[in-house]
Amino acid sequence: MKSLRDFAPGASLVVEGFDSKLTPEARGHLSAWGLLPGTLITLLSHQPVTRLMVEHAELALEDTIANGILVSPRVG
Repeated sequence: MKSLRDFAPGASLVVEGFDSKLTPEARGHLSAWGLLPGTLITLLSHQPVTRLMVEHAELALEDTIANGILVSPRVG
C-alpha cells in the first residue's frame, strides 16, 4: 500500500489506514481530524509540508506523519 507522500498534488485519495510505525497518539490525532479508513481526501502540496483537504478542513502534516498515512487512488 502507498503512503500519502507517494502521490502528486491534486490527487483524490481514499484513506486505507495507518502504518504501524505511527504512534497511537498520532493515530488518535489523525482520527480526531477525520482521517479514518474510507475518508476521501485531496492532496494539495508537499512543500514545505504535506497539505491536504479532508471534508472542509485543510490539514498540514509533517513528513513523518504523511508517510504513515496509507492511501489508494479514488476510483470513480
